Amino acid sequence: MSSKLTPTQERVMSRSTGLHRSMKVSSAVMVGVGGTIGTGLFLSSGDVIATAGPGGAIVMYILGAIIAYLMTTCLGEMSAAMPVAGSFTVYTHELLGPTMGLTTSWINWVGGATTITAQVVASAIIMKDIIPNSPTWLWIIVFSLLMFVMNLLDANIFGKVSFWFSFIKILLVIVFIIMGVGLMGGVIGGGEPVGFENFHGEGGAFPTGAAGMGAVILTAFYAYAGTEIFATTAGEIEDENKMGFTLNMTLIILFAAVIISIFFIACLLPWSEADVLGSPFVYVLRNAGMHGAALVVNICVLTSALSSCNYFTYATARYLWSMGKFKQAPAYFAKTAKNGVPVRALVISMLFSMIAIIAEFVAEDTVYLFILWFIGGVNIWLYTVICVDALQFRKRYLKEGGDLKDLKFKVLSYPIIPILGIIAFMAMLVVTLLDPGERKGIIVCIIMYIVVLAICRLYVKRHEGEEIVNVDM
Repeated sequence: MSSKLTPTQERVMSRSTGLHRSMKVSSAVMVGVGGTIGTGLFLSSGDVIATAGPGGAIVMYILGAIIAYLMTTCLGEMSAAMPVAGSFTVYTHELLGPTMGLTTSWINWVGGATTITAQVVASAIIMKDIIPNSPTWLWIIVFSLLMFVMNLLDANIFGKVSFWFSFIKILLVIVFIIMGVGLMGGVIGGGEPVGFENFHGEGGAFPTGAAGMGAVILTAFYAYAGTEIFATTAGEIEDENKMGFTLNMTLIILFAAVIISIFFIACLLPWSEADVLGSPFVYVLRNAGMHGAALVVNICVLTSALSSCNYFTYATARYLWSMGKFKQAPAYFAKTAKNGVPVRALVISMLFSMIAIIAEFVAEDTVYLFILWFIGGVNIWLYTVICVDALQFRKRYLKEGGDLKDLKFKVLSYPIIPILGIIAFMAMLVVTLLDPGERKGIIVCIIMYIVVLAICRLYVKRHEGEEIVNVDM
């Protein structure tokens, strides 16, 4: 951190808890890659391949990586300059005003709580694939109770569980890529070498054309949702001069892991056999006759879904508690149990998982995809705001006498990157509104935006003149 802070940096750092630079580069990379990889790759990629075809899926995951980079690097600059708890909601409060800050805080909480639902449904889908004909509602209740009990315990247990879950996810990707090479070369699986038949078969590489690719833009981008968490974490790197290296290295490893995995799935699994009722990773191994390995992978995918669910249960409960503590939510949620667990906030956050029972009466795949589209809508809002924040931060930083040499991490080609980010997310919004499926989730999101924004505006006006404190996590 520069020894000389601008007034904006000083206000942000004083209003919110400053984070200590104590994280090793290796730990930050582990958090970034392991924390982001999840069911967006292991499960919902089946829908991307089934809808867009093999070539279309690869293109959409590459496009998703590019868009994720634009947002993450914008947040990275602010996080390096102002490493605080609360991250982009704090920056939005300072740079765009209390109404936008409060609105972003609530939308961020809703997105996190809804992700609990998505991961519970994903876990139920995986268990139904492992144990056919088992009821979805049973697994939803079992996993919801499991997450609730785990989060009633000490936070140290959460940290240990999260580390090992992340390790399993990374190991799974590495092993699958190695097996993919073996399967394509005919070395394992007992079959003939696999070429690029899936790209030349029925419909070719892009069987559904641009419409099919547009129909999965939110689902493909979901594989990278979570990079904003890493960008904040990277602001805590022990050696601040390695911030840029750490962020770039993590994104390279993450993007490579996702895109290479999708490439092998596209080569090994006919797109007509893919769906979202099971992991395409598992389907590839079953087709190769490796049923034992397929079961192991299914269990690993299940741990991935549960680890994500565990993280968002932990984070959303504490986020709501923090909002209650700082008068951005009812004070009722600011109460904690004797062991420090925010039980009231935990109960409310977990109630979102019960929405997943609807899947039993509709269809697991339909409900799961609708939830992903809704979360995608939330991300469009949040990530667009981050890019706007980045524009405002750099302008204000220079206006207040800041020296670019003092920034330990800088957005490349400013202001092109944040502007491209805003354009990319707006284009994503337009594309999703043109698709009948994704449109449903986006419309519900837009209604939520309007309601939350209106309520937050009224709240800020009612408390005009009072200090609305930033949220700490």
